[in-house]
Amino acid sequence: MSNRVRALLITTSCVVIFYVVLGGLLGKNDTTGEKTYRNLGVYSEVLSRIKSDYVTEPDLKKVTGGAIRGLLEALDPYSTYFTPQEYQEYLKRPDAGPASVGIFLAKRLGFATVVSVLPGSPAEKAGVKPGDLIDRVENSPTRELSVIQIQRLLNGSAGSTVAVTLVHEARGDPQKVEITRAVLNDPPVVSKMVEEGVGYIRVASFNKGKAAEIAAKVKELTAAGAEKIVLDLRNCAGGETEEAVETASLFLEKGLVGYLQGQRYPRQDLNAKPPSHVCPLPLAVMINQSTAGPSELVASAVEGNKRGEVVGVRSFGVGVYQKMITMDDGSALLLSVAKYYGPDGKSIQDNGVTPSVVETPAEDSASADDEDNETTEPEHFGDKDDQQLHKAIEILKPKSPKAA
Repeated sequence: MSNRVRALLITTSCVVIFYVVLGGLLGKNDTTGEKTYRNLGVYSEVLSRIKSDYVTEPDLKKVTGGAIRGLLEALDPYSTYFTPQEYQEYLKRPDAGPASVGIFLAKRLGFATVVSVLPGSPAEKAGVKPGDLIDRVENSPTRELSVIQIQRLLNGSAGSTVAVTLVHEARGDPQKVEITRAVLNDPPVVSKMVEEGVGYIRVASFNKGKAAEIAAKVKELTAAGAEKIVLDLRNCAGGETEEAVETASLFLEKGLVGYLQGQRYPRQDLNAKPPSHVCPLPLAVMINQSTAGPSELVASAVEGNKRGEVVGVRSFGVGVYQKMITMDDGSALLLSVAKYYGPDGKSIQDNGVTPSVVETPAEDSASADDEDNETTEPEHFGDKDDQQLHKAIEILKPKSPKAA
């Protein structure tokens, strides 16, 4: 077979792959079809030029795989492509565990961003903070990887180490840290009375069983004299949608918690499922830029149903539902097929949750250039210096009538 014929076959195969992917993504109406064919023509021409004019003989298999990954990442940071070998490895070990470092991450503008760090995790002990950028995991540049691929590299066997190159938010120089993986315990829900009549509940993640745990804490605080509740969802990322729906239902008699919908995914409403006793106490929910995933559904439900105030800054915005789609050659696409929406009709993935009461955290007075001032201490939410908590308590207090 001549090089010309082989190149033609490879090019045709790549075009077919992209037709399948783009056709499914963009639909089949006439106008979109014309645009799809034009885009495929451009791609075919670019591939042909690479084959004929590139400085060295290109690895077209690698080029095509990279192009598909780039296409998917242009849609959102969670969709990805598995080669046949990668997909088989995924099927054998979907969770890539059992140990982790305790980082919840996303990608923004191509950069792997630490959204939240699990309290007490190896990552927290190593000084990883929300807002840090992960430049490399071992020798793999994260710009070339999807979120799930990065997460699989971070996970591994208990006691093993992983080298992570970080760019801390406060300074631009990459720093390499060794983090020892561990089997993580689910952080318990924390509760206490922070002021007379005010109960405080902090949630770090929405893993299985969390709604029941929160319900128990509400009951304890009520018995202790709580007349108002502050639900702290700052730095809360990850978990299960069902736990978020059940948590919102603890405070809602009825109403829409949110809904799931996509181009080919019929709308699925997530309605409140109130237990036998719904907490009627005045409520404030605290969020920040590291509030992501199921916790955003809770905050959005409280705000959208006018059940209470949401205090803080806009949340991160993580809310897609994914489906694994196998291809004829044994590869697979992990594709986002629907998004989560709040009661207001805004998608959480694109917008996050905007608080009804904006209260920014206190600025760190330490100099970014002074290494002695840098601290690896975890953030202490709910203490006496927590200004956002003070704001939440303030808005829960009854307003004094204005003088005539």
